[in-house]
Amino acid sequence: MKKNWKKLPLRLASVNTKELCIGVILIVISFFMPLFFNVHNFAVLRSIRRALRMAEKTDLLAAAIQLVALNSIRGIPHYVGSFFIGESVEFRWKERKVWLLNVPLIMVIVLLTYRGIGAIHQIHYDFGIPAMLVSFFVLLFRKMDYRYVSLVKKASLIILFLTALQFLDVMPAMDRFPVGRGEISMEIKLAAVILEGETVLNVAALTGMLLFLAFTLVIFFQLRDENNLRQLSSLKEQNQAILVQSQLNEMKNRTYQEMQYLVHDLKSPLTAVQTLVGVLKMKCESESRADDLEYLDYIENTVERMSEMISEILYEDQQSPITTQELVGVALAQSSVNDYAAYLHVDNQIPEAVICANRFLFPRVLINLIQNSAQAMPQDRTPEIWLRVERMEHGDGILFTVEDNGTGIGKEQMKTIWDRGSSGRQSSGLGLAFVQNVIDRMNGKIRMESIPGEGTRISVELPEELAEAEEMC
Repeated sequence: MKKNWKKLPLRLASVNTKELCIGVILIVISFFMPLFFNVHNFAVLRSIRRALRMAEKTDLLAAAIQLVALNSIRGIPHYVGSFFIGESVEFRWKERKVWLLNVPLIMVIVLLTYRGIGAIHQIHYDFGIPAMLVSFFVLLFRKMDYRYVSLVKKASLIILFLTALQFLDVMPAMDRFPVGRGEISMEIKLAAVILEGETVLNVAALTGMLLFLAFTLVIFFQLRDENNLRQLSSLKEQNQAILVQSQLNEMKNRTYQEMQYLVHDLKSPLTAVQTLVGVLKMKCESESRADDLEYLDYIENTVERMSEMISEILYEDQQSPITTQELVGVALAQSSVNDYAAYLHVDNQIPEAVICANRFLFPRVLINLIQNSAQAMPQDRTPEIWLRVERMEHGDGILFTVEDNGTGIGKEQMKTIWDRGSSGRQSSGLGLAFVQNVIDRMNGKIRMESIPGEGTRISVELPEELAEAEEMC
């Protein structure tokens, strides 16, 4: 029997793949850290021996600082990695977020990493207070919703906090607590007892810890302010987008209402013309005036097509069968008054092919694409704009292509070129969004190819309608 995991009280709601992958990579790196960072190449043991031989507390402090640096560097990959893994997952209990489960998850990852490193390198990593405190750090980020802060900045904060906690390992005063139980830490504190330098070591370690904690707090508050500012900026953008959309909807509704009145005013005389043509046809039939009947049929068909076009202006989803020649003709007629008409070339290989389209909106699509091409022309180049119509090589369909030799479009702009409000020029940025909307309504596909500095090609794929086109439309 298949279980429905979404109905379980506790479930894994989401996983951030990017953070998870970074965390796993850092954990893997931590297994190689002892090969490059150890007590020998950091000269920790040498400083301890010199302190005991020379009875010099300065060397003892140097050994303590070297150990803190060594433990911090070796601990960065597995602490930051476990933090990212804990950050990457979100648990829910009955659709409520449960952050407390992320803490034991981090602890388990750190503990298993310690055991693995110990088994491979024979190094004892003590799982104490520093590991627990870093584990709870994720809870702080989760509760304060620091999702607008970058991963690098979060990692920097953890590294500073981790370094501050490493000073606890070399403080003799912390012996009664579960910290500083590693072999080298014990040797440093034992040397401090022999040299009667426990007080000096405690003060130095406490000073170092407080210094790094102060840095941590400063950065923490800066990140908090940055997160709040970014959150406010995001909310402002969302509100602005809602405001723009509401204004567009209001304008569209007002325009729609005005167009209804306009369509009504236009159709009223057309209806009267159709009625009068019908009366005249009846009279011509009774008088057997064949030539006049032919003219009246032509007038009646023309008036009917005009009525359909007026309806399509109002109703965006209304479509009718039309040849590519008629569509291209409408687009060219409306473009002929513009300057770019002089360098606009047309290659319609299938003028008799029929598609199901809105006679008013689809020509506007072609005109929008042609206008964009014209606006992309550099002044030092002879403009060339091609409008091609052809059958697709594979499958049934008609391909409309607008191609130019303009400035082209960069990769970054290509990602948002179809979004409402996106524009590379001082315009509203609604043109391509309108094109995309019309093509989607016609169950078509649109594709853009562009090379910066060379030109752009936009292809519109539409299904071809056959003899039954009228019924399908």
